[in-house]
Amino acid sequence: MASWTELGGDDARRFAGTARYRLTFDFPLPGHANWVLDLGRVCQSARVRLNGQELGVLFAAPFRVIVSGLRPTGNVLEVEVTSTAANRIRDMDRSGVPWKRMRDINLVNINYKPFDASGWPLHDAGLLGPVTLTPISPRNPAAR
Repeated sequence: MASWTELGGDDARRFAGTARYRLTFDFPLPGHANWVLDLGRVCQSARVRLNGQELGVLFAAPFRVIVSGLRPTGNVLEVEVTSTAANRIRDMDRSGVPWKRMRDINLVNINYKPFDASGWPLHDAGLLGPVTLTPISPRNPAAR
């Protein structure tokens, strides 16, 4: 897994928005009812679904959610990751695109100079992982 900024091309480096990661997997490991899905490093927020069920929106580390109801086959995990607009704003300032068109506000930096993001470094974006699934409770408590 890598940052969108490392995928190559200017479009990937300036992208701001949401991308969906989708994985279909089998899970032939009986014995546990509940699991922790840990997405690892996420830049910036993630909406998680498993088998069509919404598991939550994660916006701060640790990016973890409890998972239950895993099927032996055909599980579908979907993670929608949304980045900030920082890389897009950086690109617009570098390209001279007039985006600061607010009627009732002037954008200035901390020193009250015109705001300019052209010198910002690229910010990582996307699902960087590692993604792990860890058991937390046995399916049958008597089986301990």
